Amino acid sequence: MRIGFFGDSLTSGVPGSSYVAILRERFPEDTLLNLGKGNDTVVSLYRRISAMQFDKPLDIALLWIGVNDVPQTDHWLVRAFHALLGQRRATDVDEFRSCYRATLDLLCEVAGRVIVAPPALKGENPENHWNRRLADLAGWIQEVTAECDRAEFLDLRAAFARELAARPGSDYVPRNSLRILLDALTLRTDGQIDAKAAERGLHLTLDGVHLNSVGAKLVAEELTAAIQGR
Repeated sequence: MRIGFFGDSLTSGVPGSSYVAILRERFPEDTLLNLGKGNDTVVSLYRRISAMQFDKPLDIALLWIGVNDVPQTDHWLVRAFHALLGQRRATDVDEFRSCYRATLDLLCEVAGRVIVAPPALKGENPENHWNRRLADLAGWIQEVTAECDRAEFLDLRAAFARELAARPGSDYVPRNSLRILLDALTLRTDGQIDAKAAERGLHLTLDGVHLNSVGAKLVAEELTAAIQGR
């Protein structure tokens, strides 16, 4: 099989632990393409996919995007920096839905199946205002997915919620891009990542967003079942 993974830093695996690396060990005979890019939004991912040339069709594509469309900070310098990188956020709900639908349509043209996952977490407290906004995005994403015959919705948010239900919540999130960059540069192994996550009182993530090894294994388990049709 040829499987393409389309998303942001959660898919690229930096910072944090890589679920794609785990899946490569589980599917050694298959070709797994990691097409994640840090800081991507729905708009910038759509532009990236529009410019891609696929020499062969994909058997399966995973679409996991949206967490950067709900930022922790909206400082003008941050907005300007990401605009220079071509990674602006959708201006409103209508643009988000339109761009997401267009992205999904492109993937349905190049893949036999498309697995669609909503953005999972922005902080491990499910009741914070970021996660309430992500819940709205997840609902819209599920509606868009239902309109595509080749697409199937994989509710990773529910999987994360189950794992966090019996654990104390944490409000830790990275407050600036420098903290994320430092984590990416200094935390290179699962052991280092998990130790920093524990120091911050986190269970599935390094910093409330990016995965630690437990979170990466959870995503890999959910995707293994989806890929195998279980």
